[in-house]
Amino acid sequence: MNLEHLKLFVRLSATHNISQAGKELGISPAVASTYINKLESALETRLVHRTTRKVSLTEEGEAFFTSCRRGACQR
Repeated sequence: MNLEHLKLFVRLSATHNISQAGKELGISPAVASTYINKLESALETRLVHRTTRKVSLTEEGEAFFTSCRRGACQR
């Protein structure tokens, strides 16, 4: 887990779109998807539900986002 992964997760929480979140941070959709996968692997939990058009946060993703907003970013 690194700062870029966290930045992307926070943007993804706002946009609900991996491509858009990546674009806003200057990374490709493929790299953005890889970053989210790596973050989920590091935390050993699913953070998002993926569909072909958008993503939504899981319960764990919501809890993690709340901790990130507080500056803690903890599981």
